[in-house]
Amino acid sequence: MFEVKKRAGCGRTGVLSGEGWEIPVPNVLDIHSERFPHDPFSEIILKKADDDRNIIARADGQVAYEIPAYSGMPMKIPSETCDVPLLNFKDNVCVIRPEVKVDELKAIRSQMDLCVLENSIELFQNSRVFIDTLVRVREGIGFQAALYLPGVALPNNLALLFYLGVDMVDSARVLLLTRQGYFLTCDGSWLVSELKGESCSCVGCVNEGDDYEKLLRHNMLAVHSELERVRARISRENLREFVEYRAKTSPGLVEMLRHLDKSFYVFQEERFPGVAKSFRATTRLSLERPDVARFRERVLSRYKKPEIPNVLLLLPCSARKPYSESKSHKLFKKAIKDSGAGLLVHEVIVTSPLGLVPRELELFYPAQHYDIPVTGHWYEDEKKLINDLLIKYVNKNNYKLIINHLGEDDLIEYVDTVTTAYGRPTSEESLDNLKRKLSVLKTGKSGKTWKERSVEEAISMARFQFGEKAEGWLDGCTIKGRYPQLRIFKGKTQVASLSPKTGQPIPTLQGAEFLVEKDVYRINIYDFELTTNLFAVGVETASQEIRAKDEVVVARNGELVATGTAQMSAREMVESDRGEAVRVRHRVKMPNS
Repeated sequence: MFEVKKRAGCGRTGVLSGEGWEIPVPNVLDIHSERFPHDPFSEIILKKADDDRNIIARADGQVAYEIPAYSGMPMKIPSETCDVPLLNFKDNVCVIRPEVKVDELKAIRSQMDLCVLENSIELFQNSRVFIDTLVRVREGIGFQAALYLPGVALPNNLALLFYLGVDMVDSARVLLLTRQGYFLTCDGSWLVSELKGESCSCVGCVNEGDDYEKLLRHNMLAVHSELERVRARISRENLREFVEYRAKTSPGLVEMLRHLDKSFYVFQEERFPGVAKSFRATTRLSLERPDVARFRERVLSRYKKPEIPNVLLLLPCSARKPYSESKSHKLFKKAIKDSGAGLLVHEVIVTSPLGLVPRELELFYPAQHYDIPVTGHWYEDEKKLINDLLIKYVNKNNYKLIINHLGEDDLIEYVDTVTTAYGRPTSEESLDNLKRKLSVLKTGKSGKTWKERSVEEAISMARFQFGEKAEGWLDGCTIKGRYPQLRIFKGKTQVASLSPKTGQPIPTLQGAEFLVEKDVYRINIYDFELTTNLFAVGVETASQEIRAKDEVVVARNGELVATGTAQMSAREMVESDRGEAVRVRHRVKMPNS
């Protein structure tokens, strides 16, 4: 059986296990034969038994799986014309043809521990077909089966393969290219004859041996070293950043990642957590990161500005996060305060790759979790992204005036704004311009207070976090504490608190009652007493918008039983019968417990 241990977007670490054995994944199957004996560092091997069967075994020789026979037919020959089965089973292993449909895989997914995709080498030659097929297969086999892709792995593509949801690869292509005289690294492949004296300090290169043995040793070390790097990146939850870096070593890998981002946002977004570790957005590929794209989408689809402010103030981002702790934003805050019009001003930070970040969302992932190179130059695709977002944003959120304090003359093109910054936004002249422009606004005539506005901001945050169904959750509340250490009350009852680390409103048990009633981020469990964290086997249904690391409520027979943090997406916890689904924070005490 297969159990996921750690997730990083579409990549995951886990364990394949049987009676008395375990295999860690992701992993590289080292091909073993008399001609190519496996290396001492091999964890699992692929070998032929005496009767010519393909066997997956641990390095100590203990057999884990037998792989059924491949059809041997190329993709260009339709399986129905040559009587080739789409699915070939042996115990819990299934070899599948690339043309198999999602529904056909779903019908037998419960019988599979391991799925082997035929024609992988042929698929890999066409970026679009390869990605389309992998996504279809992964959707079909679900979350609990491991996926093995034979014959395509190299050091520089390993990160992308595992990011795509592949769990196992093999050393076949490494052996082939070694025979052809290629020197393999995580940056690409070169013929040894073209290296011209370049050296490597790995064990394979510095030890004695003939040229082929040394090259083979180096290449195998290269792929296994990259395997360890990928595992570490998954553990640190920044695999996507690593994939973007590695993809640049090959135009084909960039093509695959771009096609994945363009055509399969939903597939990726579902697997990306609601909150993750900090990351660096150093390439243009970061513009389409699923968690970044999700933030932009939710600003437009979920978020509503507070009602009181009617002046939109566009501000530049800062290197320091959250923005409000930076020197530049403290200067902006002072200018706004000194103008006397602060109550009517709604600050929105303009940044790449996130687009627009309303001030009250600056703690939400990934607004305080990203780092970018600051050059003072905007690329055309970034400009288009910002302008498209701003047009949609102001059409949904009404303002009487839009002030551009970005210091970028040509950034905002299609929305009418009043410019207050010329050159540096933090210059004395620019700050004075901002203060003078705001001072003509008459705050006192609004009849509103900062306490009322703080409630509106909390409502905006809750809607961004939990969606439209959370409307009314914090109506009439009061806010206590000093930002960002805020507690939210209704009457004398605390219903939520704000997490400074994630920006998420975290419901108390009393606050969670409303969310259960409105079916907001709710998980329904079978009729049993929940005494520990919730595991997937106990989940009956879950709100489809739940992602790993989201705050959730747990109900049984319509009654609240717990609150906590999801460890899986909704679909994974419903489909799975193994693994932790929710880390419980608060649990309703049962009578006599």
